[in-house]
Amino acid sequence: MMQKQSTILNKLKKLKQAALQLPVIDSRSHRFAKKYAAKTNDLISKGVKAVGQEAEETEQMARSFFKILEAKLNLNDRTDPPSEEEVKAAIEQLKDVGRFSIFATLVILPGGVVSLLGLELLAKRFGVKGFNLIPSSFRKKKKSNLPANPENLD
Repeated sequence: MMQKQSTILNKLKKLKQAALQLPVIDSRSHRFAKKYAAKTNDLISKGVKAVGQEAEETEQMARSFFKILEAKLNLNDRTDPPSEEEVKAAIEQLKDVGRFSIFATLVILPGGVVSLLGLELLAKRFGVKGFNLIPSSFRKKKKSNLPANPENLD
């Protein structure tokens, strides 16, 4: 990513040098354009740096997710591959990590809970399947035929 960032910055520097070689007529519009160009150059440079930082953070997050997935599926201590159900459960848990960050952010805002519920209801109304912003531990659980406490089986 750093190579892409430096390529973009090098192209911007070349464009800047070419623009500086043009003949200059000192006028009010020229001063405005120069000031505008300087601000734009600054914003583009900051944007390129931010994109590079975001890419690095995303890479770190992906590595963390793979570590969590590896731990969830206990891949280091087993010889047989995980079942399809285990993989689906682990991926759902990874989705919950993202859902929780959105959930926590929106819940602290005024009207955030109502907004979350409204978005989910709107998505269901328009037929969007699998759209959940609320982490699984906060959703209502479907009732099971199994006893709540497995020790009370007698």
